[in-house]
Amino acid sequence: MTAEAMDARTGIERLVELACSNDPEVRSAVQGNPALIADALAGLAIGASWQGRETAAGHANTPTASLRKLAKDDDKRVRAAAAANQNTPARSIEDLIFDEDWSVRAAIAANTATSDAWLDELIRDEDNRVRAMAAANPGLSAKALDRAAGDDDWRVRSAVAAHLGAAESVLDRLAGDDHWQVRAQVGANRGVPIVLLRTLATDEDWRVRAEVAGNSSSPHEVVAGLALDGDEGVRNAAARPLTKEH
Repeated sequence: MTAEAMDARTGIERLVELACSNDPEVRSAVQGNPALIADALAGLAIGASWQGRETAAGHANTPTASLRKLAKDDDKRVRAAAAANQNTPARSIEDLIFDEDWSVRAAIAANTATSDAWLDELIRDEDNRVRAMAAANPGLSAKALDRAAGDDDWRVRSAVAAHLGAAESVLDRLAGDDHWQVRAQVGANRGVPIVLLRTLATDEDWRVRAEVAGNSSSPHEVVAGLALDGDEGVRNAAARPLTKEH
C-alpha cells in the first residue's frame, strides 16, 4: 500500500482512504503525494479519523484555514503534525510553542521554518528532548547555540556539537566534554577547525577517533595516522576516505 500511497497516479478517493490507514508509513507516503488536492484534505481535516486529520495536518497542500483548526486538535498526534508543517500559520505555531505535550513542541523545534526567536524560546524548554531538537535546527542563532553548549543534558550538547553553525569557541569547549558522544559529534562536524581534529584524533575513546577518521575535513596526515590506530574500528573508518583518493 505504501507504493500506492506514493503514486501520483492514484485516484483521490483511494488516497483519502489511505490517508486514514493505521499504518504510519502509508500515511506518511500520502502526506508526500502532491496529487492529494486541497478540497480532499479539507475534508480529512474535519473527519472523525485522527489518522486522516494527522495526514492532512502534515500535507503541503492543506488549506491554511484547515491548518489553523488542526493546530487546535484534541489529539496530540494531529497537533504535532501541524507543528511540523512548514505551511502552518505563524500565529498557530506561536500558540503550539506552549503546548502541554512535549512531542508537539519538539515538532516545532525541528521545523526548519520556525523563526530564530521561537527557537530561542524552545532551547530553554523544560524537556531535554525539545531542547535537543531545537539545538539541531539549522536556524538556531549563534547566541542560543553558545548557551545550549552548557546544557545539563549531553544530548543537547551533542546536537550543538554537530551543528554547522556552531562557533569555533563553542566547538573548542565541547571538544573537551566529559561525554564521548559530544566529543564524537565535534569530530564528525565538517566545520570544525583543523586544530581540534588533530586533538580529537588522539582522544581516549576509539569512537571519537573513528569520527575524526571519517570526517572529510580531516587532513590527509591525520587520517593516515588513524589508519594505523590500535583499534580496528578506527582503522576501518580511516580506510574509507583513503580508498576514495586512489
